[in-house]
Order: sequence, then C-alpha cells, then structure tokens
Amino acid sequence: MAVQYRTGKYLDEIHETSIGTDNVFCEINVKEVQESSRLLVNDICKTFGAESLTDLNPAMMNKNTVVKAQMAEWLFSAIYLLEQCSLPLMSNARVQLENLNEEKIEDQKSIIKLQSDLISQKNEELGLVSKTVETELKTYSSALQQSCSTALSPKNIAAAVQKVAREDDRSKEILVFGVAEEKGECATAKVAKILDHLEEKPKFQQCRRIGQQRENAVRPIKFNVRSTDIVYQILSKAKRLREVEGYKTVYLSPNRTPEERVARQKLVAELKQKRIGDPNSRYFIRKGEIVQAALEESFHSTG
Repeated sequence: MAVQYRTGKYLDEIHETSIGTDNVFCEINVKEVQESSRLLVNDICKTFGAESLTDLNPAMMNKNTVVKAQMAEWLFSAIYLLEQCSLPLMSNARVQLENLNEEKIEDQKSIIKLQSDLISQKNEELGLVSKTVETELKTYSSALQQSCSTALSPKNIAAAVQKVAREDDRSKEILVFGVAEEKGECATAKVAKILDHLEEKPKFQQCRRIGQQRENAVRPIKFNVRSTDIVYQILSKAKRLREVEGYKTVYLSPNRTPEERVARQKLVAELKQKRIGDPNSRYFIRKGEIVQAALEESFHSTG
C-alpha cells in the first residue's frame, strides 16, 4: 500500500523566515535548515525501513510504496534545501575564510614590522654605544695631544670600552631598598614577589644583596633586566608599593653612578625646601627636574 502524500511539512519554517529568498541566506538560519533537513531525512528513512541515511540506497527506494506526489515533495524539498540554503551557506563560509586568511596575512605583516622595528631599535642602541666609545676616544686623544704625551695606547682604548660597557650594564640594573634581610633568604623570590605586586613579570638575573653586611643595617638588593625600557616600566609603577601592606617602606631606584647619586641628593634636598615653602602645592621629581603638580591639576580642572 502506498504511503499517503503529506504536503507543506518540510519547508514551512524555511518559508516563514524567508530563508533562501532571492538567494539570501545567513548563518543565523542554520538551525532552521538543520531541523528541516533532519525531518526530511527521518521521514524518508522511516518510510523505506532504514535506520539512518547511511543505510539507505537506491534499491530500497525503488518500491511502489510511496505515491508520486510524496516523492516529488521529498525531491523538491531536498533540492530547495541544497540550492537555496546549503550552497549559499557554503559560499558565505568561503568568503569568511578568505577574510580570515586576509586578516591572518595582515597580522603576519604586523608581526614582521614589529620584528623589524625591534631590530632597528637594537641597531640604534648599538649605534649609541659606538658613538659613546668614539667620544671617549676623542677625549682621551685630545688630552694626550695637549700634554704632548705619546699616542693613544691600547690600554686606554680598553678602559674606554669597559667604561661604556659598565654604563650600559648599570642602566639595566634596579636597586630595591627596605626589604628585610634574613638568614638563608632567597633574594630572587623576594624580588619576584615585589614585581608581582607591580603586575610585572620580566626575566631578571644577578639578583643579590650588595654592600658589606652590618648589624642593624639592611642592604639593598640589586638585579638586572634585559633593557632600559623594562627598567623604566618597573620604576614607573614602583609607587604602587606604598599601598601594599608590608611593602610601604620598600622603594625602587635605578643604579646610579656616584655622580648621579650626589646630583639626586641635591635635587631631593631642593624638593624638600620647596615643599616646606609651599605646603599647599604638590611637588615631585620628573626626569631630573622638580615639577609642580598643582599647576597641572589646575590646568586640567579648568580646561
């Protein structure tokens, strides 16, 4: 006995949402198309006694158990779902994949540019070192010529290079003051904890106490990072430690030369005098100069 024809069953939801109209199809319609396709396949498999679509074959379907109108409905529904829905979805997916590939290419270009910029920065740093060495050599040469001494010796050249190398190393060092010194301590772990409070996780090395150990005196900790940029980044956040319990008396500073320390002490003394003479304003040190914060705040508040 032939199965009765049932019309309007598989594409009602598709037509209600206008999916496939004028070849328009969006990924948000995937669920409706999947449900219509599932209903169609289930009915066909059930009619011909197949458990799933993989069990179905032309021989099973070549039976006079289904009316022609039902077969036509199945065929039309399958063609519509394929041509008006599935193929546009695949086309849409292809366009999106192409866009993703283009974005990936742009990202790779950006990475290559960043790598190039980094190489340029390294070359610039090497150029600065070379220029400093050249300046030192000229200074030594001028002094020797004025004193009618012998020509520039290899020993002086080596000394100049060593001085430049030491200054470069010093610029990548940070000193930590106010950290309690304990027997058998791990200075690296203490520095790592401080950096964690500052939300910084740089690679650092040569972490150790410096200076002679004396009773009732806490020696500072010195450690090295890879670049002066990292030093600046860490020092710019150092004031956050004032708000961290147990670290309010801990402070960080660059590893200054003796001359720089003297200049810094004079600057700090001048800062204290300004604060005493003008207690209503806030002064601080920025880039080797004393800055009055009250004027900046007044400007921003009125502007």
